[in-house]
Amino acid sequence: MVSVAAVAVGGANMTTILKQFERHLEQGRFFAKDDLVIVAVSTGVDSMALLDLLQRLPAGRRPRLLVAHVNHELRDQSTVEEAYLTDYCRQAGLSLRVAHWPKEDHPEHGVEEAARHFRYAFFKRLLTEYHAAAVVTAHHANDLAETMLMKMTRGGQLDQLVGIRDQRPLGRGKLVRPLLPFTKAELYRYARARGLKWFEDQTNQELTVARNRYRHQIIPALERENHQLITHLLDYRAQLTELLAWRNQELARLLDTVQAGQHLELVAFTQLPDFQQAELLRYWLEQSGVTDLKADLIDQVRRVLNNPQKPQGLIELPGSSVLVKDYAECRLENINKLSSQRQKAPVYMVKLGQQYPIDKQQKLLVTTMQDARGMEMWLSPDQLPLTLRPWQHGDRLRLKGGGHQSVHRVLIDQKVNAGDRGSQLVLVDARGTVVWLIGRKWSWFDRPADYRQRWQRLFIGIIK
Repeated sequence: MVSVAAVAVGGANMTTILKQFERHLEQGRFFAKDDLVIVAVSTGVDSMALLDLLQRLPAGRRPRLLVAHVNHELRDQSTVEEAYLTDYCRQAGLSLRVAHWPKEDHPEHGVEEAARHFRYAFFKRLLTEYHAAAVVTAHHANDLAETMLMKMTRGGQLDQLVGIRDQRPLGRGKLVRPLLPFTKAELYRYARARGLKWFEDQTNQELTVARNRYRHQIIPALERENHQLITHLLDYRAQLTELLAWRNQELARLLDTVQAGQHLELVAFTQLPDFQQAELLRYWLEQSGVTDLKADLIDQVRRVLNNPQKPQGLIELPGSSVLVKDYAECRLENINKLSSQRQKAPVYMVKLGQQYPIDKQQKLLVTTMQDARGMEMWLSPDQLPLTLRPWQHGDRLRLKGGGHQSVHRVLIDQKVNAGDRGSQLVLVDARGTVVWLIGRKWSWFDRPADYRQRWQRLFIGIIK
């Protein structure tokens, strides 16, 4: 027989969690009253408690709910769970969508990760189909603690120690985890006090899965040392989140001092201390959509950017990005775009007197015969033959006095738009030095005193 005192304690706990849940939703502003929210329900105690909490929100704060369930077909019990949830939603007047992951699609290895991909692909489809605002999952404080300890053990970046974030983008909406402030024990107490029915997944007991070892062995051992372990981890997470937010503000401010448009100005960048360079590089790249950046890759990039003996270079980054160092600046390019630009126009080894297309209306002519349309140019024998090709990152023009200027800088200074840049051609000598940035700028070549006896006189120009 349950005592009156026990019922009172359970009711108090139930009311406290509901109030805390309401307050947390209000502070987090995860979704609005009129939004459609997809609730991911597995029929475990966590998701059944989440669904009940959402149903019990005051009418003025309660969003519209759509329940989503995935039957992974991994256990015989899955059929019973699906049937129970179907009946639950029918009685509660809730809409339900169910997806099945057929057994024949299960991989031999990595089942857990494959199941996760299937679930989230299903959630994304629902977000699009129903024009929903968010998918809500029942991740809680214990899940968060497990993730933090696993990240700490595996190693990685400091911001990964935040563990599970309370919300992130997902498909056309977002993924929200409103139970992170609550422990598993609190959710059990709430579910019992509410008289909820749930199902235990026996695969969560299998110690061959890393997370289960943290859940059933490592965290209990640490809690024997200090029963406030999870509370302390949550405190550390809150402190770290605030510090990371402050760090990102500072990095955004610092980036403004070294960035010009989409480029980093290397003179300013290389004057920063090493640790600021590394953090700023990571921040800039991640803000540009480049993720999965390992520490050794950041170090490699930083060394290249700081090396005056290597004024130009390309470094492949995760995904389809390439970092291009071009003298006093660096920028990101899409590797596929670079390849397509190079493939757009053919490469011609120039023969004297022949014509080569520049565009639909104009052609290049290099001849030894004087032509009013051509620029007189004297070239040494080792500069021949000439080649007409698309410009490449790293191409430079020689300047009077011995200096150089990148083709990219000329195109920027002349305000050439991105489309025209992609089709820009250069005439280069046998050593790869740009002779002419077609139609825009010539290189300067110092001539010896006897150049008329030893060098080739050419006339280079455009005909229509």
